[in-house]
Amino acid sequence: MENSNLLHKILKLWFRQKSGDGLEAKLGYRFKDPELLAHALVHRSFLTGKDIPYTNNNERLEFLGDSVLNMLTTEFLYRKYPDDPEGELSKRKSAIVSGHACAQSSKEWNLSEYIKLGKAEAKMGGRGKESILADAYEAVLGAVYLDGGLEEVRAILNKYHFPRVSDIIVADDFVNYKSELLEYLQGRLHTVPEYVLMGESGPEHEKVFTVETRVNGKTYGSGQGGSKKRAEQEAAHKTLEMLKAEAENAQADAAPAKPVKPKRYFRP
Repeated sequence: MENSNLLHKILKLWFRQKSGDGLEAKLGYRFKDPELLAHALVHRSFLTGKDIPYTNNNERLEFLGDSVLNMLTTEFLYRKYPDDPEGELSKRKSAIVSGHACAQSSKEWNLSEYIKLGKAEAKMGGRGKESILADAYEAVLGAVYLDGGLEEVRAILNKYHFPRVSDIIVADDFVNYKSELLEYLQGRLHTVPEYVLMGESGPEHEKVFTVETRVNGKTYGSGQGGSKKRAEQEAAHKTLEMLKAEAENAQADAAPAKPVKPKRYFRP
C-alpha cells in the first residue's frame, strides 16, 4: 500500500511538471483528477524492477478505453451511414478502432512525449511503436471517461478521430483481410479458416508472432507481426491471394479447348 501511495504522489508530481498542462490543452479537456491522465501514460516497462504492483500500469485504463472507443465508434457509424448493412458497418468499425488508426490519431497530441517508459524500452524506440501509442491512446480515453463521462470522450473523438474516418476506410493499410477471407471461404467453400500460432520470438517487450492459416486442414499463408492480430492479418492476406490464384487456375483448366479449324488446301 505504501509503494502504491508513493506511485500516486510521483504520478501527480511528474505529470504537472512534465506536461505543463500541455496534453490537457491538446485534448481540450481539463482533468479534475490529473492522476488519472498521468496513470494512463504509465507503460508496463516503467514498473520493471520497481517494488510497485504491476497493475499500476495503464493496461486496465486501456481495457476500459477500448470498450468506450468501440461503443462510440459504433454509434458514430450507425448515424453517419444510415443505409449501410451490418457487414459494411463492421468493416468500417474494424478499421477505425484498429491499433494503427489509434496510433495515428495519438500523434496529433504528441502523445509519445508524455508516455512513461522504462529506460530499456525507450532506448529500443518504444516511443515510436504503434502498439504502445495505441494502448496509451485508448488508456487516455478511459481516463477521460472516468473523470468526465461519455460526452467528454465523444467530444475528443469528434475533434481528433472521427474526422479521419473517410481517409481511414479507403486506405490499403486498413483492409480487414480476416473478414475478407472469411466471406470468401463461406461463400465458395462453406468453411472457415483456422489460425494456428506457430511460435513467438524476441524479448518480452518486442515479441514477434508467427501464424499460419489453414483451410480444411491444408496450410496456406503464414504471417508475422508484433501482435497475434497483425500476424493473422498478414496470413489471411496471403491465403486470400493463394485461394484466388487456385480458383483462377482451376477455371482455366476447366475451360473447354478452342476447336482447331481444319486447314484447307487449294489445288492449282
